[in-house]
Amino acid sequence: MLQRILPQEQDRRGDCPATLTSGKRGCASAEDVGAAVRIRDASFPEPFARGLEFNAPVHGAWNIVHVGMQVPECHQIYVCADNCMRGVVLTAAEMDAADRFSCVLLEEEDLYEGSLETVTIEGVADAIRRLPYRPRAVAVFLVCLHHFVGTDAAYVYSSLEKQFPDIDFMRCWMDPVMRRSGLSPEQKLKESMFRPIRPLPPERRIVCDLGDNQPLDPESELSLAIREAGFTLFQLQDCKTYDDYLRMGAADLFITRSPSGIHGVMQLAKRLGRLFLYLPPACGEEEINAELAALREVLAGIRPECARSGDMRSGSIRLEDGKEPFRRSREALARVLSLIGDTEMTIDHFATPRPLSLARLLLESGFHVTRVYLDAVAQEEKDDFDWLRDRFPDLILNATVHPGMRVLHKRENEGHMLAIGPKAAWFGGTAHFVNLVECGGLWGFTGIEKLAAQMEDAFLHEKDTRKLVPRKGFGCTCVL
Repeated sequence: MLQRILPQEQDRRGDCPATLTSGKRGCASAEDVGAAVRIRDASFPEPFARGLEFNAPVHGAWNIVHVGMQVPECHQIYVCADNCMRGVVLTAAEMDAADRFSCVLLEEEDLYEGSLETVTIEGVADAIRRLPYRPRAVAVFLVCLHHFVGTDAAYVYSSLEKQFPDIDFMRCWMDPVMRRSGLSPEQKLKESMFRPIRPLPPERRIVCDLGDNQPLDPESELSLAIREAGFTLFQLQDCKTYDDYLRMGAADLFITRSPSGIHGVMQLAKRLGRLFLYLPPACGEEEINAELAALREVLAGIRPECARSGDMRSGSIRLEDGKEPFRRSREALARVLSLIGDTEMTIDHFATPRPLSLARLLLESGFHVTRVYLDAVAQEEKDDFDWLRDRFPDLILNATVHPGMRVLHKRENEGHMLAIGPKAAWFGGTAHFVNLVECGGLWGFTGIEKLAAQMEDAFLHEKDTRKLVPRKGFGCTCVL
């Protein structure tokens, strides 16, 4: 259990008195090397200069292997040099999915001889023929080398589709060199994953939640609102077969809670002629209620006969009925605050795509949040950024990929703090942390209430940081 620190007597409004030093003997501070900045001095949306990047040994976030494996009866094939292949091979093995994974190794001579298209096509075709089963879909991952030599990717995929007309090919990329230009590999993967979903006659009973790696909490206001409106919530995690996956083409409404899912789900909804809503895990009362109101309006439009007859039991999404969940969430935060007092708290961008929104909520509630680990600020957090800069100008924004953080993290169990997120725990050297990735499916006031319970548990009980944070794909099967 962390030692409780009593609240300071002075007014802490605008006062986040954490130092920018790492606590290690004689080393420079994170601010000195450009890895940290107080929010009053931070630039929006990029507080830190781009350059060489450090990859911390914290792997709870999902990578492209984890994301792609969510599609049932789908086989993944990576066409890559052996050095870059190592990470994805290990991921497939760690999640006990090596039987759904193949690789085509590229050699240096393949680049010199201008035969990369041929090698790719023949290698993928050979891998498929060697499988002991016939996959319904194959996700083929091309890589940076294909960009460098100007590979005709459209020709590669069309050739494979002609050879295997019974297989749906997903056109995927593992190209980290393109992260700063256009869509990220995960965004492109999710768009490709959804392409095989074809339009089916709408059943007028299905809302599909796609693009999220963590299933939505069934007790959240969002889940309850969908059910009480007479709809079935169907998620990618519910799919047991490829036919289940294709059945999502019958949905009337597609939603996503993840920023990385927006592009792919929006393109799917547009292609099928269906409705789309982005409902991120907001922390503020006004934004949560606004999202629920938007959902209610869309659902009422899909089933206007129910709205007219009064059959649409949407109590959870009426603004006037949202006071009770709001009250419970604030009471839960108050109980945790009375326990942990002025204990230092940190947050990272692995825990939630809205780390500044969460920091704002906790600071408004009286918690002693001193540091937020992130590398950029999302446009949707601009209001929270401005609010924090005005009221808590000494809040520290700390980069996670800056090379200086390789030596500026604290030793294990050196940090006396409560962290939300595995990266905040590792950088802070604390065993008291909420092991949360991508909100863990939490949403709305119920999500805040459950997060408060996890904060209390983390304060009272230590975790094995060294054992937990290196594990890949939080929530996935792991044989380690």
